[in-house]
Amino acid sequence: MVGIGDSRKGFHDCPILSIKNLSGAIYLMRLHSTVIAQNAHPGQFVNLKVNDEFIPLLRKPFSVCRRDAAAAWFEVLWKIVGKGTEVMSRLQVGGQINVLGPLGQGFTISPDLELAILVGGGLGVAPLPFLCDELLKMGKKVEVFLGAKSERELALVDEFLQMGVEVFITTEDGSIGGQGLITELLIECLRQKRLPERTSFYSCGPTGFLNSMIRITENFNIAGQMAIETMMGCGFGICVGCPVRVRDPQPGEQLYKLTCIDGPVFDVREVILHG
Repeated sequence: MVGIGDSRKGFHDCPILSIKNLSGAIYLMRLHSTVIAQNAHPGQFVNLKVNDEFIPLLRKPFSVCRRDAAAAWFEVLWKIVGKGTEVMSRLQVGGQINVLGPLGQGFTISPDLELAILVGGGLGVAPLPFLCDELLKMGKKVEVFLGAKSERELALVDEFLQMGVEVFITTEDGSIGGQGLITELLIECLRQKRLPERTSFYSCGPTGFLNSMIRITENFNIAGQMAIETMMGCGFGICVGCPVRVRDPQPGEQLYKLTCIDGPVFDVREVILHG
């Protein structure tokens, strides 16, 4: 079992190598850090201090989207939704940003895994390119399902295609791919084909989407892991601001776990999501 545990983490002033406006309000930024690029694992995140002002006060958490250990860079993906992400969109190449990471527990890949099905809802696609790259390096078969509200909200499709994996797409308005929810297409595909015995889901997205993924794993009896999207103010368990309810706590076990240190990746059978 390839476990994703604690790796070298700390504060890093990371030079900005590139910032791309992918579409609409969605951006991809590449940062230089030998430590993060060499030590991050798929599903882990970093906490960014977007400026030196009091607003926004808290750091912003972002999944490590991709990394190149040899070239010492990693990328984060975001959408402008508030002051912090708007400030980030105005950062310039050649500047630098303070980064805390890598943080959290990432995805686990079983050595006997036969098929990995990666499912991203909206900007939940963020941690999946990194995961896909690692799975392919291990010789695993990968299929990718991506859903968004519209074509302008869909990101990183080309990155998966360049890795040579099959990508299934839906948008709620039908502007690209099939019209509807990606979970609906996933269910349709699961009903039409016979899966290898050792198949696993890896998903990330908003709470409603993840609850749908939990139901799918239960209905089809397929193992699964999910990366939870939530605010994580400190990133290492001090502020206790990112609790998630444990599904079946064992005697002596706490009723809640913290997304930032126990996650953000959890087994779908492990926690209960509200919303």
